[in-house]
Amino acid sequence: MSKLPAELRREQIVNLVEERASATAEELCKAFGVSLMTIWRDLAALEEDGRVRRVRGGVARIERRTDAEPLYDSKRVLNLALKERIARYAAEHFVRNGDILFMEAGTTVAAMVKYLAAYQHLTVIGNGLGTMNELARLTPAINVYCCGGMLRPVAYTFVGPQAEEYFRHVHATTCFLSATGVTPTEGITDVNPLEIQVKRAMAASAARVIFLMDSTKFGVRSLQQVIPLQKVDALITDDAAPAADVEALRAMGIDVHVV
Repeated sequence: MSKLPAELRREQIVNLVEERASATAEELCKAFGVSLMTIWRDLAALEEDGRVRRVRGGVARIERRTDAEPLYDSKRVLNLALKERIARYAAEHFVRNGDILFMEAGTTVAAMVKYLAAYQHLTVIGNGLGTMNELARLTPAINVYCCGGMLRPVAYTFVGPQAEEYFRHVHATTCFLSATGVTPTEGITDVNPLEIQVKRAMAASAARVIFLMDSTKFGVRSLQQVIPLQKVDALITDDAAPAADVEALRAMGIDVHVV
């Protein structure tokens, strides 16, 4: 395989270790086509950043609380192909010229941005630095606004009363959201109360609410429900989502799109 840049290789090492719990240095050498010395440098850097734990002969994941929130930079490289499919579908089927869009800070929603260049006279309002940085490339063709508030370094989002108040006084055609998990019984749930409050304010000020949730989020229950399922207009996911859950959500009146 072709050699990856060090930053991307290290992200993929973290993902592999998260999935498998541990890996030997030799396995990583073979997987990434690099020398043992390069792998040990990678592991030393990742351990210093607190992302893995080196053990004899290899590396192990750092066990985190089940309700711990993943870092934004970690989420950016997870399930990339699924996120791209969902994001492109959302942009192509739920955006029109002249729309006013709320786009939250999740990485799947941020992946929509590159597909917005096809539209005219859009206004996009958000609360995340990652999404804003992507949108900056499309200005001035797209009008871009960001709320104020306290910056959370874990997710690079603006939250708190100032952010919530901002969204109460602006209105959107469509609000694009994501979350940590979804089940037919618990609904759509997320991990951080501050994030949830801003998402609720965004949803309440939009004519319709669209959730972008890849299949890995099905069956996951997090801390708190974002909004009641009856207030969700559509949910976009991929074809690996459990069929029973998809049908259960549709039976509740949610327009589920499988891509």
